[in-house]
Amino acid sequence: MTAREADEGWLVLATGTDVLLALGAGVAGAVAVEPDGLGGLTFVLALVGCAFGFSFVNHVFGMWLVRASLGKLLWALRVVRVNDGGRPGFWRSVGRWLLGFAFLAVMAIAEDGGGVGEAAGLRTVRRRDLRGYANDGTYRV
Repeated sequence: MTAREADEGWLVLATGTDVLLALGAGVAGAVAVEPDGLGGLTFVLALVGCAFGFSFVNHVFGMWLVRASLGKLLWALRVVRVNDGGRPGFWRSVGRWLLGFAFLAVMAIAEDGGGVGEAAGLRTVRRRDLRGYANDGTYRV
């Protein structure tokens, strides 16, 4: 038994925070690469590249190392394996990051606000709901 998935409101807050951080990193990176070319092709490519790079590091390494992206840490959420509540592995984190973009595109087209749910065998839970669970997913009394 593992903790239940966090409510959608918490997921929206964490996702919004992560998107804003990625956009900020993209703008900062683009300005560093092309300080005078605001709106030029090089600027746009640098912005997109830096935003995706930040997103990868934030989501993949964050989930792999501390069970959360910066946005999830801020809002007291953690990412765990669905089947046993353990730490996400590196490749599961990569898979969830990639699936997140696919789901984001589908949600934008369908105008539906759903999330990635249990993509790649991982789920987002509230940190307080993890109290009592050991790293192997067993419940401690």
